[in-house]
Amino acid sequence: MPARVKENYILKRLEADDLAALRPNLKPFTMVRGTVVHRSKTQIDQVYFPLNGMISILAVTKSGEQIETAVVGREGVVGASIGSLGPNAFGQATVQISGEAVRIQSGAFIRLFNASERFRLVVTAFQASLFLQAQQAAACHALHTVEARLCRWLLQSQDVIEGDTIELTQEFLSHMLGVHRPAVTVAAVALQKLGLIEYSRGVIEILDRPGLKKRACECYEVFIDGLIK
Repeated sequence: MPARVKENYILKRLEADDLAALRPNLKPFTMVRGTVVHRSKTQIDQVYFPLNGMISILAVTKSGEQIETAVVGREGVVGASIGSLGPNAFGQATVQISGEAVRIQSGAFIRLFNASERFRLVVTAFQASLFLQAQQAAACHALHTVEARLCRWLLQSQDVIEGDTIELTQEFLSHMLGVHRPAVTVAAVALQKLGLIEYSRGVIEILDRPGLKKRACECYEVFIDGLIK
């Protein structure tokens, strides 16, 4: 098991005994952009601890439309709801930015979740932060402009991946912001003209973080305040 497991903040916060109990069950996993690790309303077989990159939690309608409700990077865990909310995923978890993770079979995860109060508290605290993200995202999608939401999302993504370059398709951006592709293009081009980002062929490079913060909606600060590290 690679020593890098402590790059994930959940694993980093564990007591030595809990981490020792998890280590034999943690397996490396390469996160490839677009990979669906959990489908909505299906059983969760693996729990994922990202070391870098990002996973989006998406609400998916019967018609196939998608909208992002939360993001998870190295600060968190994906699939931990099985410890307290049952075996099935409530949303679709899709790799948004490629990276590395470690994963554990759900049975081994649940055994430690039930056995260790410290592990349970750390995981439950992060699950609460996901609920906060989803709640704030609902308000954000309904009340704020596409440009302000895009700025918020870029800042949030930069914090999670700890880098300035974000690779993603226009289609995925439209899912994340809950709008059609032309609206994404208009917002991205506007930010590029202001010198805040460089946007080309599915890659966004953040050039001016302070400028993005000035144009982002208030939800960014709410997300940061609620982040569990």
